[in-house]
Amino acid sequence: MAYSKNYLQLEFGSGKFFQYSKEQLDGYVKNVSKNGKVSFRKYYNEGIHGVLDSVSIYDGKFGQQISISIRDNEEVYYLPISIYTQSQQVDNTYAESLIKLLPELNKGDIVTVSGYNFKPEGSEYSKIGISIKKGAEKIKSSITNSYYKDGNLVPGDIPAIEWVEKLGKRKPSASSIEAKDEYLLSLLQKEEARLTWKTDSGSEPAQAAPAPKQEQTKVQQAAPAIVEGESDDLPF
Repeated sequence: MAYSKNYLQLEFGSGKFFQYSKEQLDGYVKNVSKNGKVSFRKYYNEGIHGVLDSVSIYDGKFGQQISISIRDNEEVYYLPISIYTQSQQVDNTYAESLIKLLPELNKGDIVTVSGYNFKPEGSEYSKIGISIKKGAEKIKSSITNSYYKDGNLVPGDIPAIEWVEKLGKRKPSASSIEAKDEYLLSLLQKEEARLTWKTDSGSEPAQAAPAPKQEQTKVQQAAPAIVEGESDDLPF
């Protein structure tokens, strides 16, 4: 069967996946970039639903990305999540939340994948990440973040970020960032080996999902992720 391939992108500010076009098409809305460039986008407001074909890593235009491949009848959707921020740290929003969910997934699962970016009422920081449902049930990660509360370490699976004072300002220590990134990247590598697409012969393709030729959205570093009491209050 010949499938129609759809290469989506993730809008950082809204958390919505969208399809890009240079031309006005039915179902697409006009978008004007900060530089005044006009393009058109078809948003998937309810997420992308279908059979999970694979999760693979590939080299995109702006660096390495995780590609989620979802098949819905004769349509295949490729959902890209950038792994790194512009400072080459593992993105602590969309990428981290997705990596933590990978152990709960299997190829062939019926899933709905959505992004989110919202600020809870009364909160200083936004909640940003990826949400995945199997059927109607939202899956939860069994992997927890270590963090400090009132100066005491609350242990978890992922190493905590430690803050140090440099020139009168507090900043995360390089060693704690490296330890956290190492854990997440090792987990990603392990799960990608299990979930990546393979041919009938068992060999992997050079690139599971070709990098889109369209305009891409660069990932910006967001506010620190809130990990205490992981988000059961997502708006879906």
